[in-house]
Amino acid sequence: MKRKKKTNPISALFGGLFKIIDTIIITPISRIAYFFKDKLSFNSGFIDRILNKPNVLLYLSLILAFVCFYIVDKKVIGFNNTNAIVLSNQPVTVEYNEEAYVVEGLPEGVNIILTGRKSDLYLAQDLSDHKVTLNLSNYGVGTHKVQMEYNKPINTLNYELNPGTVTVVVYPKVSQVRSLSIDVINTDKLPQTLVVSNVVLDRDEVIIKSYQEKLDKVASVKAIIDVNALNATKADTYTLENVKLVAYDENGKELKGIEIVPENVTASITITSPSKVVPLKIVPTGEVRSGSAISSITSSVTNVTVYADEAILADLKEIELEIDVTNLSETKVYQMVINKPSGARSISETSVTITVTMESETSKDYENISIETRNLDPKFRVMASSEQDANVTVTVKGVQSLLNDLDNNYQTAIKAYIDLKGITESGPFTVPVYVEGNDLRLTYTSKTKNVQVIIIDAE
Repeated sequence: MKRKKKTNPISALFGGLFKIIDTIIITPISRIAYFFKDKLSFNSGFIDRILNKPNVLLYLSLILAFVCFYIVDKKVIGFNNTNAIVLSNQPVTVEYNEEAYVVEGLPEGVNIILTGRKSDLYLAQDLSDHKVTLNLSNYGVGTHKVQMEYNKPINTLNYELNPGTVTVVVYPKVSQVRSLSIDVINTDKLPQTLVVSNVVLDRDEVIIKSYQEKLDKVASVKAIIDVNALNATKADTYTLENVKLVAYDENGKELKGIEIVPENVTASITITSPSKVVPLKIVPTGEVRSGSAISSITSSVTNVTVYADEAILADLKEIELEIDVTNLSETKVYQMVINKPSGARSISETSVTITVTMESETSKDYENISIETRNLDPKFRVMASSEQDANVTVTVKGVQSLLNDLDNNYQTAIKAYIDLKGITESGPFTVPVYVEGNDLRLTYTSKTKNVQVIIIDAE
């Protein structure tokens, strides 16, 4: 039985290294040398004898490796030339006692100019641990010129900070308690039928901190309620967290550098949809053709839902829509647009079809219509100069069927009045008589155009 021969570890190590060098260095260089020999048709056997010696190729490979290392280390090749880059607007870390002091004049950012080998600059651009520090820990109240520091993560690069030094003013920090007010923005982004009716914050007061001169400029602290953040689509109560707080001066300009405690609040916003249903009143304007009269006015829309603030809705009784009937003698259909009342956000109907039917005109006189007084200053009283000045006869024109209906209630359906607006002294006055009626399909005319009244002081 043959005994296995023990292998020397050192010999095995060097044998392995030689195989690696032979594979990676010697064999490729030998191939290159033989390639050039063949191309140059060099027939001398001298090169063959030299290249056939393994030690020569090993020495040649080591010499080439040393030359490459020397070129790179001595910055001979192009990518090791000195270059520069600028890291713009880098943040500045300020170190100071924030509970005791306020610092003015701090830079918003700094530029770092790096110079050195291009390979190092490439590495610097990929790093995210550049840190510029302004250390004010040892400075008290007053004005100070302080140099900024850079952590220099790559030691082979030179650097320059712009600015390198800053002048800061250190103030003692004071605090005040202020009431919170509310500013609701982007209400126009809500659906037109919705409105913000109420906002309740989880606190009424906040603490503001800065130096005294700056706190004196604070006129108000507001919670900014952005209704866009609610995504409201219906009337409901919504909760909005992390509501931003902002300090403003007396001109409504935001003041920077004011510390507000807490930084934000939570708001409960009530969204409602106040509305009111009002009639659509069709008002004919102009004079129809002589001998014709309006017998009926029909509309495809009789009532309109109006969306607006409660105060506007309280005063809204109807929506008037005028149609021109000048020289009208036969039935006509109108396509009209319904305009929103002043202050309204939306209405349920925006268009209407109106049909005006015409018939032959007739007329009738209605006697003893009492004259009413309008717009008289409360410090005066009015009296008719005679009985004839207290009542008038009104001629009403229209179709016969409407006049027949009027017979039963003409005393209340027909209004005759005088307008005493602008009278500022007592005495006799001659004033015009105006007439109006409930039914707009009829026309009303007073046979008495003017009456005489006496204005006296009220007792």
